[in-house]
Amino acid sequence: MHGGSVCVASEGLGKGAEFTVRFPLEAGAPRAKPAAGAVTGDGVWRRVLVIEDNIDAAESLRDVLELDQHTVEVAFSGADGLDKARAFKPELVLCDIGLPGMDGYEVARRMRADAQLRGATLVALTGYAAPEDIIRCTQAGFDSHLAKPPDIAALQRLLSGIANG
Repeated sequence: MHGGSVCVASEGLGKGAEFTVRFPLEAGAPRAKPAAGAVTGDGVWRRVLVIEDNIDAAESLRDVLELDQHTVEVAFSGADGLDKARAFKPELVLCDIGLPGMDGYEVARRMRADAQLRGATLVALTGYAAPEDIIRCTQAGFDSHLAKPPDIAALQRLLSGIANG
């Protein structure tokens, strides 16, 4: 209610606990987002870009990711996604394949060709989930493939893999 945040971390029973409480310095100040790489008890916060033309699906995915304290940006087209990626510098990009105008395959190819963006983990999040679709995603430059609707546990494992990798 005050625009702050609370985090708790512990290595286990008898190991103590660390509590972090943050409040804004002035009333009405925006919430501070955790820095990328800041460790919590549950993992590491990441910068995630969602590129999805279905507004409801994109916003729902943003909400789920923000519940785990990730910093999330959303783009609703491939071209907008590339622009946001250059400004936002995401660690993970979840990209739909069936985007209007520039499809997800082209987004992946352009990200891999851009020195600023090629280091991001790129995941196809799509309804196209046949074996040949997964091969095509890999050939375009995606690191991984998740079928829609995404399994939240699989998404969390993927984020954890980036955190530990």
